[in-house]
Amino acid sequence: MTHKQFAKLLQSWRAENKYSQRDAAQMLGCSKRSLENWEQQRSMPQGFGLSAMLSLIENPEAGSTSVKPQRTRSQAQKKR
Repeated sequence: MTHKQFAKLLQSWRAENKYSQRDAAQMLGCSKRSLENWEQQRSMPQGFGLSAMLSLIENPEAGSTSVKPQRTRSQAQKKR
């Protein structure tokens, strides 16, 4: 899969589900910055990371129990 193909797939998935970049990143367990880079074709996940992302995008129910939203540093500090 090329950077361009992955970017289009990711953008289509976000649009179909009406996710903001922040929401999509949280669903995929990555940073918003990574998601931005992927959508702008600057980079893309490799190996297992790519396989995991494709699985979540193509079959969101499969990952619903294993993917938990990441807490931001400020959210983690508030919990203390």
